[in-house]
Amino acid sequence: MATRRSNRRQTQAAATRHDILAAARRLFASHGYVATSMAAIAEEADTAVQTIYASVGPKRAIVLALVDAIDEEAGVGAVRQRLGQSRDPRELVALAVGLTRNFAERCGDVFGVLAAAASTEPDVAEAWQTANRRHRGGVRMVAHKLAELGALKPGVSADRAGDILAVLTWTSTWQQLTQDHGWSFDECERWLTDSLATLLLRDDA
Repeated sequence: MATRRSNRRQTQAAATRHDILAAARRLFASHGYVATSMAAIAEEADTAVQTIYASVGPKRAIVLALVDAIDEEAGVGAVRQRLGQSRDPRELVALAVGLTRNFAERCGDVFGVLAAAASTEPDVAEAWQTANRRHRGGVRMVAHKLAELGALKPGVSADRAGDILAVLTWTSTWQQLTQDHGWSFDECERWLTDSLATLLLRDDA
């Protein structure tokens, strides 16, 4: 009985945390990080401010938690598993591009909030740096695996390949192509995969 009650409390706590993060995400996207108060998040989530502090923490903790949440939403774990299993250079590039598409397509609202407030809000800057650091770390892993497979063009080091992957697959690239130039996400994914394969991979890879 005690175990059942404990499991029920854990489920309720997880649901409350989810509702708080979803509410904060909506408000940050519509009103901006600075203009969104803890009271507004509490009202949107239909809970108390004290509950937010107990479940997630202050606004700094909320925005950092959103970075973790979008990792899960984009399917980082499953893609990393496939990256670890694949030995096909072209597939590795395609998987990296596909993952960044997930971030841009599903989580662009969060990245927009981070980008808009990072220059003036230290807490948001920390979250933005965390997201950027994870992105660079992920693509560098792909680049080093391509190097281990002997798939990189002569003269292209693993570090240089990682830099190229990081720049061309960062969310701002996706946003420019889709929002500023009207490309579809499918068109972007095909073009980025083909372009990166041409830039990075040996002709016989």
